[in-house]
Amino acid sequence: MSSVIVRPDAAPELPPRARPLPRVLFRPVARHHLWGYVFLAPMLLLLLTFKLVPMVQAFRLSLTSYDLLTPPRFVGFDNYIGLMSDTRFIKSVGVTLYYTFGTCVPIWFISLGLALIFNMALPGRNYLRLAYFLPTIVPIVVFGMIWKFLFHPYGLLNVGIESVGLPPVDWLTSSAAVIPGFILSSEWRFAPYFMVVYLAGLQNIPQELKEAASIDGANARQRFWYIVLPLLRPTILLVVVVSVIMASKAFTNVLVISGGGPNGASTVIGLYIYQQAFQFFKMGVASAASMLLLLGIMLLTLFQMWIFRDAQPE
Repeated sequence: MSSVIVRPDAAPELPPRARPLPRVLFRPVARHHLWGYVFLAPMLLLLLTFKLVPMVQAFRLSLTSYDLLTPPRFVGFDNYIGLMSDTRFIKSVGVTLYYTFGTCVPIWFISLGLALIFNMALPGRNYLRLAYFLPTIVPIVVFGMIWKFLFHPYGLLNVGIESVGLPPVDWLTSSAAVIPGFILSSEWRFAPYFMVVYLAGLQNIPQELKEAASIDGANARQRFWYIVLPLLRPTILLVVVVSVIMASKAFTNVLVISGGGPNGASTVIGLYIYQQAFQFFKMGVASAASMLLLLGIMLLTLFQMWIFRDAQPE
């Protein structure tokens, strides 16, 4: 029988301890940030799945010739080169810029003016805000159908124009009138939306600053110019950027109301992409046009943020 000799000075072996977690993870700020990422994770996953991955796939498709029937054939940047000489695409770029800035510039001022009015102590102010905000929640197809009837030669718009002694306008058959008509309809739809954004910015301005300026003798115009407008710059940046993005992506209202006519006078880039993809089955060309639209929106957004760089929070 063998015996085991145990040395009295030998310490028993202990299982290795797990490495402790860094202390930084137990700090309140770190836990706060960690929970923030946990709650953001579902939305980030959705953005990754339905935004980033499709954009990468669209870019890959833009480098091919694909008609939905035969396998894609790699052509490099031929689709982009072809777009630069496509008169229909170049015309759609001009139409999009005309519609975008013709819509957005009035909206910036109209919505701000409405926000200043509805920020006053008016009787029934909340009901007036709700009534004026209703056009924004109308589905886009319903909105298009409503304005298609309004633009009819015997629609309400021409009836109102004729009632003041002016000749009727051929809104949907005149190349000169179709985009101004779309601009008019877009003001009706989007001005209330940005009015609410401006209202949120106005109500975040401390009332004490206005009262102090009034005590110092500043009138309403001076309070607006030297107090309200500078503090409203971050909101103005938001309105400018979002309105340009929304207008440059116009598609459904143009498709429903005019279909791009007359003679392509209202064919914006979004409608051009749709036609190339699902009427002419040129998926590679459509994807290249969508990539150029994305690039244009990004450049416009960066330019606007550079202009309003002082308005961005530190």
